[in-house]
Amino acid sequence: MSQRTLHHLRLHEWAFGLFLLITACRLLAAGGFQMAAIFAIMAATIPLMAAMETRWPRPANARLRLILFPVLVNLAYPQLGKVMSILGHTPWDATLLHWDRALFGETPSILMATWHHPAASEFMSTCYVLFFPAVLSAFVIAVYRADSRGVKLFNGLITIYAIGFLGYTLVPAAGPHLTLPDWAAHAPTGGAMTAFNAKLVAEGSNRVDVFPSLHLAITTFLMGLLWKHARRSFLVLLIPAIGLGLATLYLGYHYAVDLVAGLLLAATGWWCTSLPLHPNEPNPPL
Repeated sequence: MSQRTLHHLRLHEWAFGLFLLITACRLLAAGGFQMAAIFAIMAATIPLMAAMETRWPRPANARLRLILFPVLVNLAYPQLGKVMSILGHTPWDATLLHWDRALFGETPSILMATWHHPAASEFMSTCYVLFFPAVLSAFVIAVYRADSRGVKLFNGLITIYAIGFLGYTLVPAAGPHLTLPDWAAHAPTGGAMTAFNAKLVAEGSNRVDVFPSLHLAITTFLMGLLWKHARRSFLVLLIPAIGLGLATLYLGYHYAVDLVAGLLLAATGWWCTSLPLHPNEPNPPL
């Protein structure tokens, strides 16, 4: 890898690349050679794509360099459960539950059981599902722009994913709905959207994706950008965004401390968007 390529690696490329390399090294030390190779290969694609765009600076290559990261996010996420089985992790659910009870007397997922109503469950489930088109929209906007503003968006968003995924491997937990013995007695019931969301989570979760809450971190990060650049869109989406945050607890997917970590992670993402793209170069605002 040339010095020129290293110099031109962006913040989100460093962040996600380091997450992949750290995970590969941990897997290698644990004897998970095949999975370590997968993560190392994913990490290697980052400087390769950067080198291609640096050598041939064309709009298509700039977009491919950005498209790589939604691909890597969606390749890495489902593997994290297997990663943790190789690393022989101890779940942190008991610790996270202890922290919630120390702060609130009980984890809010149980405290919110009195809110459970079919209509409320439909609303909360709808808000929770809206996270996925919101993230897809952010990916599409960044890739379509493929300019300094698109790169800054990824500097925040992909760095949030990198830190969040690393958090999943350092503090792996499944969430109240899978670990609390009495959760079935409190589980919310609703209609078609509640059933769809429950199926989506059951089939799509890697079972270690609790701390920090990326649902809240990314939603808060994107809402902050809307407040700055698209105030009307912010106002339209404010109620669904608040509903999404509440849904993480109402549906039993997170502990309250996960949300605190998610808010701190969102702040980190905002800070990342304020940094220059390269040293000694102009720093156009996002």
